[in-house]
Amino acid sequence: MDTLSTKELLDTCERVLEDLQSLIRRSRPPKGGPDRLRVALVLTMAEQFEATLRLARAHMITHAATHVRSMIEALVAMKMLTTDPEYVDQMRYEQARGQRRVYEGVLTDPNVPTELKDLIEYGFEACVAECESFRAKGRKPKKISDDFAAAELWHLVGPYSMLCAFSHNDLAVLALRHIGEKGVAFRQADDPALVQSVMSTALQVMMDATNQFGQIAKFPDDHFDSLFTAMHQKWRVVLDRCQMA
Repeated sequence: MDTLSTKELLDTCERVLEDLQSLIRRSRPPKGGPDRLRVALVLTMAEQFEATLRLARAHMITHAATHVRSMIEALVAMKMLTTDPEYVDQMRYEQARGQRRVYEGVLTDPNVPTELKDLIEYGFEACVAECESFRAKGRKPKKISDDFAAAELWHLVGPYSMLCAFSHNDLAVLALRHIGEKGVAFRQADDPALVQSVMSTALQVMMDATNQFGQIAKFPDDHFDSLFTAMHQKWRVVLDRCQMA
C-alpha cells in the first residue's frame, strides 16, 4: 500500500466531516447537566475541525494549527467532565481569572482614561468576588498540563506542545511561514509532512470526541453505530497509510 497524499488525506477528512455532520443533525442531546456541556464541546470541536480542513485546503496549515490546539483543550475538558461533574466550576473559575487579569491590566495602565476605568471597575470587583467564591470551594489555578494525565490523554502532550508554537507565533514559526529562498514570502507552500501531522492529530481528537458523543446523545435506530463505523474505517486508512510515510 502506498503512502497517503495530501489531497487524499484532506478528501478523507472531508468525508469524515460529512459523516460527523450527519450525526450532529440527527442527535438528541441531554437537556441539562455536565453531559449537555460535553455535547457543546463536541459541536465546537466539529466546527474547529471544519475550520482546520478549510485552512488546510487554502494552504494555510500553520494557521489551522491554532484550531487543533483548541480541539485538544476541548477534549481534555470533555474527559474531565466525565470523571468530575463539578469540573464546570473549574472552567468557570479559569474564565473568571482570565477576565480579572484583563481588568487588572486596564486598571493599572496609567494611559487608560479614568472614565474607562470607572466603567470596568464593577466588572473587576465581580470577577474578584467570583474567584474568591471558587477558591472557598477548593478550586485552585490550573494549567491544561495538569489535566492531561487525569484525562488519560498523555499521547496528545507532544502534539499539543507543537501546536502551541504555531498559536503563539514564535520565531521559528514565523520563519517557517514567511522566510523563503529569495527573501520574505507570503502564502508559502505548506510542508506535506506538517499537513499530515496537523490533520492526523485533528482527526484523532475528533474521533475520540465523536466516540464520547455516541455515549451521551441519542440517535435514531443504528444511525450512530453505522456512521461511526464508517468514520472509523476512513480513519484507519489514514493511520495505516500515514505510518508508511
